[in-house]
Amino acid sequence: MRSKGPHERPGAAALGELVTQLAIAAGYDLRPGGTGRAQLSEDTGMSVSAVGRMLRGETLPKVENVYTLAEVLKADEEHLLDTAGYRTSRPSAKRSPGGVLSIAQPLTPEGIADALGITHPFVRKMLTTSITEAVRLQREADQTSNDGGTGGQAVAR
Repeated sequence: MRSKGPHERPGAAALGELVTQLAIAAGYDLRPGGTGRAQLSEDTGMSVSAVGRMLRGETLPKVENVYTLAEVLKADEEHLLDTAGYRTSRPSAKRSPGGVLSIAQPLTPEGIADALGITHPFVRKMLTTSITEAVRLQREADQTSNDGGTGGQAVAR
């Protein structure tokens, strides 16, 4: 049975394999006794042990570290996020045709989460709650503005 490449199986093992390939290509010496893990740790702000566990495919880094890895390794952040399984690789398949909003399908926090491919229950709840709160605060600011207040704008003193 053929083993799947890193682009075919999302998760810690696939990301570890991909980041290892990218790090070696970027000049990090990941051989036993090499300084590549320590250098990658320094360049990304991740601990040496976290880098080692990630490269071995034991754990996934935090999402913000994936963005840093993409920058440091000159890699496509979306590909790294997809490989880690943090998002689906084809969020556009869930969007309306042409990205056009429709009155028949009003924009909702859940719809936004779907369009972005957010499936993890905790992350999804965090996103939808943040969107709902942002909408509430904007409406409150708009109401304050309509009532003669500053509408959330800075006031010169």
